[in-house]
Amino acid sequence: MNPQKLNCWEYKKCGREPGGSKADQDGVCPAAIQKTFDSFNHGINAGRTCWLVAGTFCDGQLSGTFAEKIDTCRNCDFYKKIQADEHSFSIEEENINLYAATHIGLVRKANEDRYLVKKFTDDSLLFAVADGMGGQAAGDQAAEILRGRLANMPLIPAGKEAETLSNLAKETDRILIETGERQKELEGLGTTLLCVFLRDGRAHWVHVGDSRFSILRRGELLQITQDQNLARYLLEEGEITPEEVPEHYSRNILDQALGNAMEEPETGAELLETHDILLLSTDGFHNLVLPDAIISELQRKIDLKTRATSLVKLALKRGGTDNITIVMAEICDIRDS
Repeated sequence: MNPQKLNCWEYKKCGREPGGSKADQDGVCPAAIQKTFDSFNHGINAGRTCWLVAGTFCDGQLSGTFAEKIDTCRNCDFYKKIQADEHSFSIEEENINLYAATHIGLVRKANEDRYLVKKFTDDSLLFAVADGMGGQAAGDQAAEILRGRLANMPLIPAGKEAETLSNLAKETDRILIETGERQKELEGLGTTLLCVFLRDGRAHWVHVGDSRFSILRRGELLQITQDQNLARYLLEEGEITPEEVPEHYSRNILDQALGNAMEEPETGAELLETHDILLLSTDGFHNLVLPDAIISELQRKIDLKTRATSLVKLALKRGGTDNITIVMAEICDIRDS
């Protein structure tokens, strides 16, 4: 039996949950009533994702957005506990099953990958992966700033999906550059961005870097985004083979990343079909696990969690040389939001 999962107000004993001892005096903390993240990290509302919520009141100080309160959060024992404890998240509904997982790998000393899943009030769904870079502190911080901005996105207006996602990427790029200029120890911080937004049977996406969006459809793995790195160019020119990519230096040389004054994010949209399986991954996964192996695992007639777990284990078996993060979404039924 799993131990009870503590929410932040229970861990901190702040008394600012609804009905808490200090709720009347200091007000109810937004984390205790933010339903967007209910059940994320197995918490109530945002009780185990409090760092993603603006306006929390921690240790006697009002906190703003994550970019403003990140230093406080990263030094918080509760934040450290959640990052160490939680490695997966799942959703099972009539029209979609989703499973997300992250693993530190076998070589790195810290996990600079992040994922996010967010459901909006109109039942549209956003999920994303980010691969931080620039050293442990900088990569971790860049990926968390991006995750915080994604987490606090308002409902995306219909017809404005590409524009909204593109603007988020550009604004985050600017914020990361300014953060590195203000804090010299974080100079060079950056992150990839891969975000998919599902609405009305269509997957809208924005992409910067070398995280990857693929769709398994009728036995074929369709790679929707193209890696923005030197390896992509060398593959296209026939200078290297897909089997050489995991060990080739070119895979680590990115054309674009948030925080490095990117030129323009890539955006697009894909019309979905029932039984599609959407796969988002960081390069620590797809550099090690080749398409044939991915297809073989995804086609197994078992639950999504077991398939995802098998894929992570396969990346570990093949060296686990980087952080590994995947988000998988199986479309059970196409319906309008």
